[in-house]
Formats: sequence, structure tokens, C-alpha cells
Amino acid sequence: MAAAWRAPGRTDGRSSRLMPQSARIWIAVPTFRRPAQLRHLLETLEREVQRDDVLLLVADNDGVRREGAAVAADLVLRGYALPLRAVVVERPGLCAVRNAIAETALADPAMRQLAMIDDDEWPQSGWLDALIACQAETGADAVGGPVEPHFVGDRPRWTSQTLVFRPEERRAGPTPMLWASNNLLLTRGALERVPAPRFDPRFDRSGGEDLDFLSRLRDAGGRFGWAPDARVSEWVTPDRARIGWVFARMWRIGFTETVSRRKRAKGPGATLMLCARSAAILVLRTAGLAGLLWPGARRVDIAGQWIKSWGRLYALAGGAPVRPYGAE
Repeated sequence: MAAAWRAPGRTDGRSSRLMPQSARIWIAVPTFRRPAQLRHLLETLEREVQRDDVLLLVADNDGVRREGAAVAADLVLRGYALPLRAVVVERPGLCAVRNAIAETALADPAMRQLAMIDDDEWPQSGWLDALIACQAETGADAVGGPVEPHFVGDRPRWTSQTLVFRPEERRAGPTPMLWASNNLLLTRGALERVPAPRFDPRFDRSGGEDLDFLSRLRDAGGRFGWAPDARVSEWVTPDRARIGWVFARMWRIGFTETVSRRKRAKGPGATLMLCARSAAILVLRTAGLAGLLWPGARRVDIAGQWIKSWGRLYALAGGAPVRPYGAE
């Protein structure tokens, strides 16, 4: 259930800013108990987004403390320059908050594009315009861009050895597939192509709901684009700058990818092929462990890919996530 926040008692003629209802471009931020990082993101958006056809939506997935909604309320009362709306999504879960975002945006008949960015990120200069330009040039249903890590404190030397902390780089233009929603622009048509619930509640605890959505969008004929200039930065706190956290994340990626593929597999033959492929990948990754001995090898990547293979097999065995997403 989503409850909308409304600014109290304002009669100065700025009610459209306080509780805007309509815009062509929506920027949505799902948030959970990160008030300082959310404030930094919203203040950066206020500086960087210079458009008059934009509405910001903060979706607070905490029905108890409601810190995200409080940040939004405070900024609006201080004269926030962009139209800003907040909803409280009381049902916990990644899918619950993303589905609330999708339904809220779709309820606006003027909405044509929905940009999503996470509450522990902030956009670099030109972010939104680059996403919009790529979508216009390619006609893509979904457009993504790179996410660059920003370490809080010293960056450990080994972090250069893992794809988890390497921004993805591709050529500008059409691309076969996208993998995440933390820097993503969706068209209205993309949301309408995928039936509700767009973000499958089976991924509430594990994460991977964005990959599953994008996979279903591809299966429905959706097209994708890549905007290399649509860059965002992401906070990497000390608890994440650990090899154990990276390995847990790789295991979870393997698990969620396979859960999504298995539920979309058509018939026992397709499931059997998925099992055979996953077993073959494990054999190859196990053989690849010999690469740990090579001078200059990306040892964290090599070990992480092997761990990811075990996450695939765990999913095929019917395992459930042992800890909620983000608890690595």
C-alpha cells in the first residue's frame, strides 16, 4: 500500500510544487533508511536538472520511520526548485516499492518517460539529457548508462580486480540487453509491455527484480539503448569495500539470474538445458581457478565467477535467499 505525503498548510500559491500530479518526464528514487544519501541525491538533482517538464518521485519503503518522506518534505518547505512528490510504500520489499513507482507514474497520462536512480547514487552533469537523447536517437524502450563507484575512505587496491566496482562501458546506441535499474530510463510503452506485477514479488528478498523485468521486456519485443554519457556515481561504504561482500554479491547475482531464467523456461526441455549449461559453466569456472596463480590475474574476478556458478546451481536446486538483499 502506498500513502502519499502532502505538505501541510501552504497557501502561498506553490501547491503545484508541493504536490505535483503530472509531468512528461518522471525521475523516481526508491529509498529505505538512507536520509543523508537521499538528501545529497535530491540536492544534486536540483542543481543538475534544468528542465521544466520533470517531476521527482521519492518512494519511501519504510512505513515506520519514513525518513525519506521527511527529507522530501523538508526540501519542499525550504523551497526546492523542482516539482517533488513523495509516497510511502508500507509493504516492505524491493518489488513492492518499484511496482508502486511504476503504478504511480502510469497513473499520470502525461508521463512518457520514467528515469530511475537509487538513493545511494547521484547523477553526473548531463545525466538526464543523455538518457533522453539516446532514447530519441534509438527509439529504445529502455536506456541505461554507467555507474561509477565512489569509495568512502581509501579505496582498497584489490577492488580494481572485480567487475562489481567497474563501471560498464559500451558503445553508444542500441545494445542487446540491460541488467539493472539503478541508472535506467523507461518509456511508458516499456512499462505497458510488461504485465503487472512488473517487478515479480518472488525477488523481494533476493534482488534481481530489475533483471527479471528487463528480461521479460526483451521477451515482449522491447529494445534497449546505451548512453555512455549518462553517468551516475554510487557511494561505496566501508562495509561494502570487503572481499566477502563482493563474493556474496556475486553468489547472489548467479542465484537471481538463474531464478529469472528458470521461471521463464518453457517446458522441461528448456529447464534441462539450463541445468546442463549451469553445470558446464561451473566446470569451466573450476578449471579457471588455475588462473589465480598467474601474475597480474584479476583474482577477485576469477574467484567471484566461480562463486557465481554455485549460486546458479543453488537456484536450480530450489534454494531460497538466505539473507535479504543488501544484508551481505
